Amino acid sequence: MYKLLLQKIANIPQIGDFDNYLFIGPHPDDIEVGAGATVAKLVAMGKKVSYVIATDGRYGSLEPSTLHGDALIKLRQEESRAAASVLGVTDIVFLPFSDGGLYDPRDLTKALAKEIALRKPDIVLCPDPLLHTECHADHLLTGRAASSAFMMCSNPLIMSDLGVDSIAEPKALAYYYTARPNRYFGIKGYQKKQFESLKQFKSQFEYKEEGGGTLNLLFLYLALRSLKFGLFRFKYKAEGFRVNSLMMLHCCAEKI
Repeated sequence: MYKLLLQKIANIPQIGDFDNYLFIGPHPDDIEVGAGATVAKLVAMGKKVSYVIATDGRYGSLEPSTLHGDALIKLRQEESRAAASVLGVTDIVFLPFSDGGLYDPRDLTKALAKEIALRKPDIVLCPDPLLHTECHADHLLTGRAASSAFMMCSNPLIMSDLGVDSIAEPKALAYYYTARPNRYFGIKGYQKKQFESLKQFKSQFEYKEEGGGTLNLLFLYLALRSLKFGLFRFKYKAEGFRVNSLMMLHCCAEKI
């Protein structure tokens, strides 16, 4: 009874309730992996969707001896734009932080707060920083920085000190790449676009028509995950998110 009352008080929104969405990704391919079908559906629904990519991806290469440094950064950005275009997204910002967690997370937090304040989204989506199996520094740091930036962006004094003369007042913070979803978004008919977008990341994944490539295995995982999330809710497929209302983000100890 207590938990049910808390859920009612928290008033957790559904993913499709908003008009303006900002997805924050650690690397150029994470948004497509974690929420690509959702992005495609939101765009089809007429929602505004923007990306901010936190790092330059300079260390993610299938051929590190021949493809690295500035050439790889350029390629990964080109792949990211192509993948986003498949999903219908054209507004993408690439922040200049180095791949591999080799930066001050406070600087990333400030940069993300500025981007949120400038774009004024209704909801911010980022990786779950509390995922207990995640070991990649960029995923953890980006999730934490985005969460802190979410709180900072509505404070006019903080934003003024950061050199931004505006604030944002997003209504919710949602985590993809989460093991604790509390909201599900039906993606019937949109996973095909997600898979097509992921094929653009040739520097990251190997796709084989006969099967067995790293991308083929990723497709299988995403298909199984979406079936699990959608089985009893949408009778087809869904992506899962940990959605946090404003009440849940400050001085709320319970897992709602």
